[in-house]
Amino acid sequence: MTDAIILRHAHPDDAPAIAPLLVMAGGGSYEFMLDGLVPGMSTEELLLPGLAGTAGSFSHRHIVVAAAADGTVTGIAHAYPTDWMRKADRSLIPPDRLEHLASFDALQDWGTLFLSALAVAPAWRRQGIAARLLENTVERAADGGFPGLSLHVWADNKPARRLYARHGFQERGRAAIPWHPRLPHEGGSILMVRETLTRSAGFPLWR
Repeated sequence: MTDAIILRHAHPDDAPAIAPLLVMAGGGSYEFMLDGLVPGMSTEELLLPGLAGTAGSFSHRHIVVAAAADGTVTGIAHAYPTDWMRKADRSLIPPDRLEHLASFDALQDWGTLFLSALAVAPAWRRQGIAARLLENTVERAADGGFPGLSLHVWADNKPARRLYARHGFQERGRAAIPWHPRLPHEGGSILMVRETLTRSAGFPLWR
């Protein structure tokens, strides 16, 4: 039952539980960017240092987890200012992979809070956890003074698109990301945005 689920800010020790959910939410995007960069290391393993650290957009500081009574991480919402993408260090990612995702980079609602990942572990789905995490992120955007919450969803992920539409998100455009064996999606990626009622100008977390 969702009453037994609490939402809290992630801790460094949550990194091993967060990594597979982050990869799941990406729908192949993390594997596409990171696969093979360090021989012998999986995509999840490559994400762990960033998740456990305090710097950068992938830090646990920008993640809210849904946790069961026994502490099990059942879901995550990862969000950070969209404008941070302009300064992201992608020097380790091969240029051909970045070029493949160029249409995604170009289609953003700058100035908003970006919901990079929303995921619920399979055993905990259909209990309202995703909806709680989503509304919590909308609140975070409003508290942070952001005019909206934006996200990208794969065009062929119809359940996710329905979830976002039910929560007031509107489609703003489509990134024509080509099909790839590690990105097996048809129709590219859709930018969706929900406007927020901002309550403060600036919030310490985003400085």
